[in-house]
Amino acid sequence: MITEPGIYNIPLSEYIKDPAPSPSLNASVAQVLLEQSPKHAWLAHPRLGNGAREESSRADLGTIAHGLLLEDDKSRVVVIQADDWRKKVTQEARDEAYAAGKVPILEKDMATVTRMVEAADHCLMGSELCNDWLDATPEQTLIWKDGATWFRSRPDKLSKDGRVYFDYKTTGSANPLAFMKVAIRQGYDLQAALGKRGVETLKGVETVVIFVVQEIDAPYAVSLVSLSPQFMDIADNRLEMARTVWDRCHAKKEWPGYSDRVAYVDPPGYYGMDQLDVEVA
Repeated sequence: MITEPGIYNIPLSEYIKDPAPSPSLNASVAQVLLEQSPKHAWLAHPRLGNGAREESSRADLGTIAHGLLLEDDKSRVVVIQADDWRKKVTQEARDEAYAAGKVPILEKDMATVTRMVEAADHCLMGSELCNDWLDATPEQTLIWKDGATWFRSRPDKLSKDGRVYFDYKTTGSANPLAFMKVAIRQGYDLQAALGKRGVETLKGVETVVIFVVQEIDAPYAVSLVSLSPQFMDIADNRLEMARTVWDRCHAKKEWPGYSDRVAYVDPPGYYGMDQLDVEVA
């Protein structure tokens, strides 16, 4: 257990368990709290509800690409010599890998991951951020306290001076406008706000969060995306809202679900526009 704020080198498994002095708020729990309820956030937290996560039987290309790109680390990868997962012996090998805390992948999919990493590396080496990327340290854990709240964040890579925070994401489309929608839906804006706040608290320097966004299908295109100041202001306000609710629930040890009052919901702005087109025609 970590007792003081700081930047630490600890395994991902320990980070996931939450090594802060008291249950800490990270981006994923903040997203659950805002998008669902405190009760859902309590269940999702490893030191509170410790809700079970459903494990996918499909090899996670993004997870493996992540390890190879950031640290050239193949230690968690188990390459299965098969064309698919249909045979019993292949399924058993897959399950054994998961049980050992490793990520199984078919040989053909490993070739895909290799091409992904090569494409990402080519993009970064030719970008304006090349030196920052080469200089950055991967997989550090940031633990800090703000008021009564402990926070934690884990940048994929952080430049030694703390001014560039890299977050690698794999997705269906690396088009920046498409990624913007994904960022909102997945809470990546909260990750950016939290990471920026953590680095600036611990290092005392202004930080920019850069998403390295890569497609999982050929040509494995990569884009470098950062949220605008306006976007970051909104994200920071959302994070502060999550922190306020988190602190209140934590202090009272009460984690309510949805309200028992009737909710009257308004339609979104686009609702009914297709019907209007029909009537005009």
